[in-house]
Amino acid sequence: MFRVMKCLIMLLFSAAIMFAYPALPEEPEPKTLEPLVVTPTKTPTPLSQTGSSVTVIDQVEIEQKQAADVIQILREQPGFSLIQTGSRGGTTSIFTRGGNSNMNLILIDGMKVNQGGGAFDFSDLSTSGIGRVEIVRGPQSALYGADALTSVIQLFTPRGQGPFSLWAGAGAGNYDTNEQRTGFSWGNKLAGVFFEFDRIETSGILNINNDFRNYTAALRLDFAPLNDLDFTITGRHNQSRFEFPTEGAGDRFQAVLDPRQFNENERFVGTLGARYRQTMWLEHHLKGGVNLYYNNFEDPNDVPPDFPGPDSRTKSDEHRYLVDYHAVLSAPAVFQVVPLLTVGASYERQTFFQRSFPVTRPDTSVDRENHAGYGQLQLGWLGRVFLTGGVRYDSSTAFGQKVNPRVSAAVILPVTQTRLRGAWGTGIKEPSFFDEFGGFGIPGNPNIKAEKSESWEVGMDQPLFERLLEVGVTYFHNNFEDLIAGVPPTFVSRNIREAQSEGVELVLVMRPVKGWSARANYTYLETEVIDNGGVLTAEFVKGQPLLRRPRHSGGLSVAYEHDRFTATATLFVKGDSVDIQFDPATFTTSRVKLQGYEKLDLSLAYVLIRNVAGLKEIIWKTRMQNVLDQKYEEGFGFSTARFSFLTGFEARY
Repeated sequence: MFRVMKCLIMLLFSAAIMFAYPALPEEPEPKTLEPLVVTPTKTPTPLSQTGSSVTVIDQVEIEQKQAADVIQILREQPGFSLIQTGSRGGTTSIFTRGGNSNMNLILIDGMKVNQGGGAFDFSDLSTSGIGRVEIVRGPQSALYGADALTSVIQLFTPRGQGPFSLWAGAGAGNYDTNEQRTGFSWGNKLAGVFFEFDRIETSGILNINNDFRNYTAALRLDFAPLNDLDFTITGRHNQSRFEFPTEGAGDRFQAVLDPRQFNENERFVGTLGARYRQTMWLEHHLKGGVNLYYNNFEDPNDVPPDFPGPDSRTKSDEHRYLVDYHAVLSAPAVFQVVPLLTVGASYERQTFFQRSFPVTRPDTSVDRENHAGYGQLQLGWLGRVFLTGGVRYDSSTAFGQKVNPRVSAAVILPVTQTRLRGAWGTGIKEPSFFDEFGGFGIPGNPNIKAEKSESWEVGMDQPLFERLLEVGVTYFHNNFEDLIAGVPPTFVSRNIREAQSEGVELVLVMRPVKGWSARANYTYLETEVIDNGGVLTAEFVKGQPLLRRPRHSGGLSVAYEHDRFTATATLFVKGDSVDIQFDPATFTTSRVKLQGYEKLDLSLAYVLIRNVAGLKEIIWKTRMQNVLDQKYEEGFGFSTARFSFLTGFEARY
């Protein structure tokens, strides 16, 4: 471990010396403004005034790491355990603070994009059209309702700003990988437009049937005819196709790989938002959105690995519609207490259609809806004490009526500027369409309830040396109840299980000298199955830890920037965990040890031409992943990419 870190630091230091110009007198750096975050409260709030554990990933960090996929910037986040089954394009899930992978609410410009039941696959989510990511850990159902059980991850499309600018870039690398991206931006006080498109193709890491293709287009339009009135339209469309030769056991344990099996996804996310400031103390917000998701899975019959029979195919269409209104009321300070009240209501409708070939059961065509009302009160006293309390009532045809409260507090101490914070709340996750309506010969349970959690956390953040160094620590504890499982012999879904998790997250941010920055984090996690519901499976064993949650994990990211040269190195370390091994001969599973690993990624960029012949910049870029060429698995039995690279050029006009 220390050898790896030493090599990392020396590599960046050497690169800086190679590209640096002779030292010149440095100008004082401008004071860094504290970021405003929206996700924790639905109102623009300074980060220090939130009692929750929040991470902000801005466009600068995304560009420095040359991250083409969102998972490249989420993998190293504290409290996250990210699992990708196989090569690029394989199913990718995030387990947060010991919770299940379907307990994270994913928002794109305020629109929920989870499948019914909370699942979300990050495998084809590119960074094209993503200008900012906000992560709020802990249950957030008091504001967002179902599926916000362990975190909310919100991605924002950037607003078009400044004079018209155009960019285009292309790169190629091993594994027959090629990527292209182009876009444009323009904006002023009255209006703005932003558009970006990217194309990603790779042949994968396996020699048989492992291609991945992904196309994404993102658009944002802004119009502000008045200072107190503005409208925003966003749209995001992506199509992907992943060819995978593996069944449940993974490629390492599958004797014959499937040569023609594939999965196709198509998604459109659209939002229309309006903000109207009626008076100095009253502001209205209205959001409408759609998430249209299409999936097509096909497995042409090949013997082996398939059993003799016809080709199989499953088509699914899942739609989600959202209308949300909330008003923000700001009242005059009383005894130096500044109040901010948010009151809102929302309506959601979900539809699901599924058809399988050959026809072994009737088509599934169902829908469900949810009505909700919520309120939140923020109080600030003397610019140092901040309290937030909220509650939401949900009435759903899927899980009935639920009330979820949440409170948080932050106190900034004088002199030392130490921030003490804490939060408590409850969360819910709605049942999936399968849990409620059944499928594949298994009956549904119309009386299924929502999974729920009760969680609390306490933490401290300490800036040092005029914020050249910042240290943060958080302790969290989660209780998960009414977890859903299929009960033999019919395997109908029921709320029968319980688990808990607790741990500590450490974050260290350093800005030692101009041009250098570093961020390190470490997570210690303990999980335990409290009640298996009497169902004996390898996946959920009473008294044992939950699957794929490492006890130790962490990361270190070091960035250097000087004039034309930028370099970023990221070291991700993941400890041992428990996984399951599937035996295709007996269709049984057993617990196995999943070895930990170290993964080092490096990105370099150099401006070759600047302000010549109408071109703003021509930039050479190179991204390297798994620089140490480590052999590791994120899911037991599924191989992952060894050393890979991509190099190319980007032109900006």
